[in-house]
Amino acid sequence: MRRKFYMHRRGGVFYACLVNQETGLSMSARSTGERDRDAALIVVSGWLRDGLPGKDGERRKVEASFDLDGILRAIRKAELDSGGALAIVKALKERGLIDIGAVPAGKGSVNFVSFLSGFFDYDKSAYVRDRLAHGHSIGRRYCRESLKLIRLFWEPAFKGRTLASITRNDLKLFSLSLPADKSASYKNSILNAGLIPLGWAHEEGMIPVDIGKDFERYGGKATRRGVLTVEEAGTLFAKPWADGAAMAASLLSATTGMRQGEVLAIRGGDIGEAVLNVAHSWSAADGLKSPKNGEARRVPLLPEVREALLAQLATNPHTDIPEAGRFVFWGLAPEKPRYDGVFMLSALHTEMEAMGIDWRARNICFHGWRHFYAARMADIEAADKVSRITGHKSRAIFDAYADPVTEAAIKDMGKAAAAVFAGVLAGAAMARAEA
Repeated sequence: MRRKFYMHRRGGVFYACLVNQETGLSMSARSTGERDRDAALIVVSGWLRDGLPGKDGERRKVEASFDLDGILRAIRKAELDSGGALAIVKALKERGLIDIGAVPAGKGSVNFVSFLSGFFDYDKSAYVRDRLAHGHSIGRRYCRESLKLIRLFWEPAFKGRTLASITRNDLKLFSLSLPADKSASYKNSILNAGLIPLGWAHEEGMIPVDIGKDFERYGGKATRRGVLTVEEAGTLFAKPWADGAAMAASLLSATTGMRQGEVLAIRGGDIGEAVLNVAHSWSAADGLKSPKNGEARRVPLLPEVREALLAQLATNPHTDIPEAGRFVFWGLAPEKPRYDGVFMLSALHTEMEAMGIDWRARNICFHGWRHFYAARMADIEAADKVSRITGHKSRAIFDAYADPVTEAAIKDMGKAAAAVFAGVLAGAAMARAEA
């Protein structure tokens, strides 16, 4: 049981130091105004019973009357470790008195921009190692793009600051300073380049509070990618292209919904009789890697498209590599496909311009074939069937349709695709014959 007060005499007058029974903190000495000890004890008893008199005449409970000097004196004298220090900071934060980061000495004192840069250093980042070790996908390209955003936006705003010094208000001001002419999705990418590392820093005990938790992102509709009509696609494929490989790549994506990186990664061993194995994706930063959602899948391969792929594979000059390992869309180096996909988009735009299609105004790119496939197939098939072929994995679809795609489902989708893209395929066959 703690003593409730201590008394001593100063200049003939008795002073008392009251003690908080919960915390053990003692107040600064307060004069009782009495020279007689017994009279002083009566005054102190009144304080404990009724509270201390304030300047306004009101009495305040002893627990609520400990002054700043007493608190500071107790902190200076107390045997504190880093955990106790953080507890004090947390209590001040909970009262809304401070909005600063605090960590045990050393952890949060690192340069903030250097911390962000190290966080996205693919080869050295503890975050990246942790993601990969737990089976999550994270690519070099993503890290490279995040580093670019840090250099362009976070570094100029937070140069010279430490990780622990960043506050939520700093983040708000930073968010409001982002260029108004940038899209909402781009500005959200900028924010994520800093907010994700801050969340991880909190989880790792580097900062006591996740100041970016539930931080408001930018809203607004994303610019929709343009999609060709079936008639336009039929006309586009009805004439030979200057680049036959690019034509085969577009035809494959248009009839399967495959992403550009997945098209680039196709090798001879992936081509079956009526099924294409989509086991990899390609990027210049990562090389061969898993598809975007980390899962391989199989897609129906229409006979006309299979023929185009095999014809392109046959032109691969790297015969020292077994056919199963040769890229369909091969490049100068046997271990890499061609030009990281630039040829696909360039040729597509060239052929559309020849048709009089303003692809800039309509925002049409190679990824538009994915939307083309999904939209056309969704006209006649249930959305879950289409999404399992394209590899879309929104949470709702994943939870409801996580079962593997059966052979019967692939055949059904192949029949549906043959019917939907009949006009496109007929034109493409004629174009190949003319070529």
